[in-house]
Amino acid sequence: MILATLFNGLWQGIPIVAIALILSRAIPQHNATTRHALWFATLIALVVVPIAAAASNAGASLLAIFHPHRGASSYVVTLIPYGPVVEHADAWFARWAIWIVGAWLVGVSIGLARLAVSFVRIEGIRRRATPLAAEPGVVISEEIAVPIVAGIFAPSIVIPKPMLTELTQMDLQRMVQHERAHVRRRDTLSNLIQRLIEACLFFNPWVRIAGSYLTNEREAACDDWVVEKTGDSDEYAACLATLAQTVNPKKAPLLTPSAFRSRHALVARIERLASTAPRGLTVNSYVIGGTVMLFVILTLALQAFAPASALMPTVEADAGGAAPGSVVAAACTHPNADALVTNAVAPDLPHGLKASGSVIVAVTLAPNAHVLRTSIVHSSGNATIDNAVVKAARASSYSPKTVNCTAVQGSYLFRADFTPN
Repeated sequence: MILATLFNGLWQGIPIVAIALILSRAIPQHNATTRHALWFATLIALVVVPIAAAASNAGASLLAIFHPHRGASSYVVTLIPYGPVVEHADAWFARWAIWIVGAWLVGVSIGLARLAVSFVRIEGIRRRATPLAAEPGVVISEEIAVPIVAGIFAPSIVIPKPMLTELTQMDLQRMVQHERAHVRRRDTLSNLIQRLIEACLFFNPWVRIAGSYLTNEREAACDDWVVEKTGDSDEYAACLATLAQTVNPKKAPLLTPSAFRSRHALVARIERLASTAPRGLTVNSYVIGGTVMLFVILTLALQAFAPASALMPTVEADAGGAAPGSVVAAACTHPNADALVTNAVAPDLPHGLKASGSVIVAVTLAPNAHVLRTSIVHSSGNATIDNAVVKAARASSYSPKTVNCTAVQGSYLFRADFTPN
């Protein structure tokens, strides 16, 4: 399930980010606070939606409400043994799945290690910094090139020592105000959540895109806060222009929201400050509530129409206590034989089907012919139909596969074809 969720997140991220982009176009540029909340919700959705789509069948159940009546349908059920190609493909995937998950765990470990190093570095900088007497909660350090907020739950504002001489007193105050905005908005905590998600989903480009928008809007929201406090956007834009000329553009530690990360981002912020529209410092709850509802609807749709999979608990022994592999034919007419379906159960398909198609379910049988697990190889695109075929495959009776008169584990395809009623 972990591997399926990770890969599903790659294509499920497309509609999630598309929704965010469309909504962001409708939110004015001067309301960066709401735009930041939108992209933060998007980043969370990139984690939650794939997990919810894989772990819950609520969307399919909701869809079934609109088709409550079941009756006779036109369908054909056949049981097809796994061919060598399918069996080898299944073994290949199972073998490489371990390596894929292992590579993901290595990547996550590297990302979390980087965060840990950043945390240690920040704490060291804050511990060695010198308090600035004129500004409570502000310290100065020679170890950084850009202003940062250090600490997660009890943050301090760290100002590079050269800025004390390179900036005017008013510009220095503006930089401090920007960092105070980060503290007031609890951006250190949201930045930590963002970095953790980026570390765990490092391979997902949609997480990177959402994180980039989130970072830009976070800085813009703090710029708006400074402008509202000082009342002069032109002077603040000139202050940022001075930074672009005097500060060496180095990346700030990962765990710190910073007023300066690159000259390109700084130029974009300066251009944005040219607007004279009133700044929005509060989140538009209607926009964010609507965004969350759209993500919930998307999750239900994915649960209803995305290909589903079903797993059965592994059966270690049959009801009589016989262990797998213990079923041996006393008098063996066919020493080597594929398993046969002895009683194929018809799927309880919804009444009033409007389309034709098929569902193929891979059935893995224990040597005692009990179903070990099932998974959908070919989906109809409708989770209700898929689940009906899976239930039929589980409920059907089989005879085991035999090799040299010994029952062994076997794999088969259970196929249901359906046409409109």
